[in-house]
Amino acid sequence: MVQLFYYENLGKSCRKILKYQGQPSKIHLFGADEGYLPNGLKKYWILKTTWWRRSWCQVVEVVAGQVRRKTKAHLANYPRLGLMYIEGSFDGDKQTPDFCLRLTSDVSREDFRAGYSMCGILEEGDFRQAQSSVTHFAMIKRHDLL
Repeated sequence: MVQLFYYENLGKSCRKILKYQGQPSKIHLFGADEGYLPNGLKKYWILKTTWWRRSWCQVVEVVAGQVRRKTKAHLANYPRLGLMYIEGSFDGDKQTPDFCLRLTSDVSREDFRAGYSMCGILEEGDFRQAQSSVTHFAMIKRHDLL
């Protein structure tokens, strides 16, 4: 029954899927380049949205079980396309101050069978100087498989 909800909402609104899963959402980050993460540290983000500010969210970065950074980010949802953009910046970080997380609910069959409801990419860098790159692949698991 739970998988039927996700199967029916493939390619639909990401906000609807996040609301169905409950708060907060855990975004698993996998390194795009194997040498990027030092010593294979596990990194994930926690995304918290509120009902009174639909266009803003809080992003908490956790590395190896410790909270590293927190910030507020702008959230843009495109329900007809099944896309969600989360853009913001971390204060005090000089190498990669800005980030843009692009999520889609249109996952492949392999990702759906692996238990993911949304997937996307994380782009980090300095957007003002046009120096950014894709650093991680992002996945959100279905709540029935957590």
